[in-house]
Amino acid sequence: MDKKKYLIIIGGILFIMLVLIIFNINNITNLSPTQKEDILKEGNEFYDKSQYENSLSRYNALLFQDSLYYPTEYNKASTYCKKKRYDLADSTYKKGAFKYAMANPDIKEKTEDEFLSKTFHNKGNTNMKQVTTLDTIIMIGEELKNKSEQPNAGQDASYQADYKKLAEYLTHVQTAVDDYKNSLRMDSKNDSTRFNLAYAQEYEKRLLDILKDITPPDNQNQQNQQNQQNQNKDQQNQNQQDQQDQQNQNQNDKEDERKDTDQKNGEKDQNADLSKENAEQILKAMEKDEENTLKKVRLQRDKNQQRKRIEKNW
Repeated sequence: MDKKKYLIIIGGILFIMLVLIIFNINNITNLSPTQKEDILKEGNEFYDKSQYENSLSRYNALLFQDSLYYPTEYNKASTYCKKKRYDLADSTYKKGAFKYAMANPDIKEKTEDEFLSKTFHNKGNTNMKQVTTLDTIIMIGEELKNKSEQPNAGQDASYQADYKKLAEYLTHVQTAVDDYKNSLRMDSKNDSTRFNLAYAQEYEKRLLDILKDITPPDNQNQQNQQNQQNQNKDQQNQNQQDQQDQQNQNQNDKEDERKDTDQKNGEKDQNADLSKENAEQILKAMEKDEENTLKKVRLQRDKNQQRKRIEKNW
């Protein structure tokens, strides 16, 4: 996601923030900054004691008093991570980023920002937490590919469930890639984020490679589009044939054309045999490369497990 798209996302918070402002006006209190910090501190103390329900209770109480107090959203999201509610953590980190941007109108001009960097880093982690291991993804992909060769495979419930699962994994991975990129835009020196980005990009590449060779189970619309494309192609071919018939005025020209065509077909057959031989060699090399890549990914994952972490609360 380029910088322009990132700015569009940040700009898109205006509508949401207006709604939150209206809500906040209805809940305005005389809480001082010190009182807000005290409530936040209470929630953090419960968090440190692993009393996550109590910490959420304090964070929600503070948000009720001041719905735009963005540090609360960050800490609330971190609590959801501890409870393994990564879907809620992802959306809550996003809220925190929106509220922070609303409170800092000059954010578009910033190139370094600790809060946004940590927020997007953690948001990326919550998406990767919702993805299974790379080995499992490859295994599911192989099973789907085998099933796709069977008649009416798209109507099989397990086929549909597995395909949907891989598609959801891809969505989470691509979201994580964008999150880590946004984090690095605000802290380009963070090696932990850089490692996580490379880790997520490896997942993205594998998922895209797997899904491109598998027919989606719900392909009726795609089939209709294909039928229309075939009809258009047939019409186009017919028009071309008509033009060709007009150009071929005599038998000699037609004979020469057939000879040229036969010669070209012979060249294509030779190229096809050569490509097949090369393809077998390339396939073996790719399989070896895939095995080595998986080993490297697993080794790096084990060595750097400490890096793929959730940053501490504010």
